[in-house]
Amino acid sequence: MIAAAVKKMIRFLFVGALSFFPLVVVLLVVNFLKNIGLSAYFRLNTLTDSTGATVLLMLGVLSALILLGWTIERYGRSVLLSAIDRMFEKIPAVNTIYSVSRKISNMLTGKDDSGKKEVVLVEYPKDGVWVPAYVLNRHNGICVLFVPTSPNPTSGYTVLVKDELTVPVSLTLEEASSFIISMGADFVKRDEVTDKIHGAGVTPRS
Repeated sequence: MIAAAVKKMIRFLFVGALSFFPLVVVLLVVNFLKNIGLSAYFRLNTLTDSTGATVLLMLGVLSALILLGWTIERYGRSVLLSAIDRMFEKIPAVNTIYSVSRKISNMLTGKDDSGKKEVVLVEYPKDGVWVPAYVLNRHNGICVLFVPTSPNPTSGYTVLVKDELTVPVSLTLEEASSFIISMGADFVKRDEVTDKIHGAGVTPRS
């Protein structure tokens, strides 16, 4: 009797704690941004030795970033970023790192010049375990996939698999990323995804 009551209390405690999880995530993000802002403020204040000048500089940086984002959203490119791209392309070794980082950034923000990125399902890391993956390249029947990890979709694994071992789905990059970040809680198009997995499980594949 007592053991059952203790188990219920632990379950209620667990459910109650989980109900605060979204709030905790928001507070952590806000605290992270606050720490970055305060760190930048104190560093600038040390250099300028003026509170007014520091605040104006930070407002200027924020305004520049907002303007940059607006320019990219409206025109699809930025003269400033194009100039930076050309500059880094001329620096050996650094150009490779910058180019790869730029492609990943474009993919995650939906600004990839190669078009809309395809999302597929693939059995990874073993048969019977399905994960969403982003198609990066295709050549001669082979797919280059990026398999993101939860809850951070910017980290993961790059794998090469045969094209016939992937299952295409209509998930967008944003929907797949939301699924990964929420650790499966935001399960959009669940009927389509589960039907595809069941179908792949009974369909012979060469």
